[in-house]
This record gives sequence, structure tokens and C-alpha cells, in this order.
Amino acid sequence: MSINALKGASMKRRLIAAALILAFPFSMAACGAQSKEAACKHIQKAAVSANKSVKIKGTSPDDIRDSLDQIIKTYKKANKKITNKKVKAAFTPLIEDLEKLRDATKSPGASTGDPDLMTDMSNHGKALNDLCGFDWGTGQ
Repeated sequence: MSINALKGASMKRRLIAAALILAFPFSMAACGAQSKEAACKHIQKAAVSANKSVKIKGTSPDDIRDSLDQIIKTYKKANKKITNKKVKAAFTPLIEDLEKLRDATKSPGASTGDPDLMTDMSNHGKALNDLCGFDWGTGQ
């Protein structure tokens, strides 16, 4: 084998090694991306947890607010684990709707049946259901 042939083979190995090194960060980024299914599982677990742990004591505004606070806390904790942009974009507005509903119980005589808020919650819940494929009523 000639010296030039050895240099050519060595150069090819170096180019291949360089290509692999350059491609490594991209492969790691792709592996680190959260799937829609994984993100939706965080929400599903939070919904099941909220359904099991939230104890509604009564129907007073304070009782409703306390229950909503527990639900919001559970959903916010799940939302921190979600990195999938589509799922996060669908879940965050629903949490914000729950916060608005909770805040509506703070003022005396305030109605928690605001039709615009209920429409928003329904639309955001449907969007998340369409994306993740579970029903909010059962947490499945």
C-alpha cells in the first residue's frame, strides 16, 4: 500500500469521526425531546391525583377556592414537567382558566358561572382532549 493510500484512508476516518462528533449534539437533542404521549401522561397522572386527593368540604366560596387551589397546584406541578410545546400550549390556558375561576370566588357575591370563562374552559379542555385523547371527567 502506498503512502498516499494510507493518507487517504486516514483522512476518511478523520472526516467520519468529525461528522459523528458534529452529529452527536443533534442526536442528543432529538432523544431529549418529549413526546406528546409522555407529556400527556404527566397531565393524566395529575388529573387522577387531583381526583383522588381533592376533598370538597362544602359549597362555600372558601371551600371551592381551597379545592381549586389544590387542583391548580397539582396541575402546575405537572405543567413544570411538560416540555412538549404543543401539549404545554394546550394545557397552560386550562390552568389559567382554573385560576380565573378560583379568583372569581374571592369577591363577595361573585359568580363562578361566568359564561365566557365557562366557554373558555370548555374550549381549552376540548383542545387538550383532542390533543391527548383523554376525558377530563374521568381523568383517562
